[in-house]
Amino acid sequence: MPRLSELIGRELSSMILSYGREVKEIVRGLREGVEFLNTMRSGEAMEVLARSIRADTRADNIRRDIILKVGTSIKEGYIREWVARLIRRLDLVAESSKEAARYLTIIPYLEIPVELRDVVESLSKLAAEGMDLVLDGLEALIEGDEERAAAHASRVEEIEERADDALVNGRRLLIKYGERMRNAALIVLIRDFIESIEKITDYAEDAADYIRTLALRLAT
Repeated sequence: MPRLSELIGRELSSMILSYGREVKEIVRGLREGVEFLNTMRSGEAMEVLARSIRADTRADNIRRDIILKVGTSIKEGYIREWVARLIRRLDLVAESSKEAARYLTIIPYLEIPVELRDVVESLSKLAAEGMDLVLDGLEALIEGDEERAAAHASRVEEIEERADDALVNGRRLLIKYGERMRNAALIVLIRDFIESIEKITDYAEDAADYIRTLALRLAT
């Protein structure tokens, strides 16, 4: 089988990689924002979140260009469908990252109990690691290294399982601290916040599944 870059062309390959890198930047901004808030560096946190917004604007422009080009530059129907589904999953990664970032701007972060902040720290780290691996897998697939692409994609599944465990722990801690937190709205916001971060790894796993599936098909 030919390489993916041969099936979709160099220009579209480059566009897809550029899109993946912008999505990675969005997720990385969320991760760094959490790190800064945990060390009481709110000004720097807001700066990286603003950087993520700019990356999202660039990503949206690239995504629209990809959608326009897919219909005219790809002959194989299953490849067109694969690209469309992959881009949609990466878009959902970006959307979940933006949603989580919005919570960071409205939640009084230091009022969150330390144990719950540890959960947020863990989930944001896993989200960034998962997206890093998705991009690594995508780069390997476009380069024609299907075995390496599949290996990276498989590791994303492990990360998603760890994120599931962290989310369950977060919910458990919300029950533990719920009676002590007088602001009921804050409890709801924290719940929605940690769930939005966990969604990043869910959608990253979906994207990784598409990468692994195509890698196995092209390797045969």
